[in-house]
Amino acid sequence: MRLNLDLYHAQIGEGNLIQLVERALPVVGEIQVADVPGRCEPGTGEINYPAVAAALQRLGYTGVVGLEAWASRESTEALERFRAAFTVDATSG
Repeated sequence: MRLNLDLYHAQIGEGNLIQLVERALPVVGEIQVADVPGRCEPGTGEINYPAVAAALQRLGYTGVVGLEAWASRESTEALERFRAAFTVDATSG
């Protein structure tokens, strides 16, 4: 059994998402993302998802990252924003 880490609710509850990911990752099986406020795709709110993605890469996470959000505009644009936020340049760090 693994934990489903919902970063939208974690941000609302306590923030410090990178510290949370570092602590919880050994028991995480899936990560869900949506931005705060509004529960829309990454890039529409306060969460720095590229920094979260970089931390996940640094920590060696290879599991599922699922978008559980409302599209702020067009669904294809929301998917592109999600993809952009979680595409990490392997040479950068």
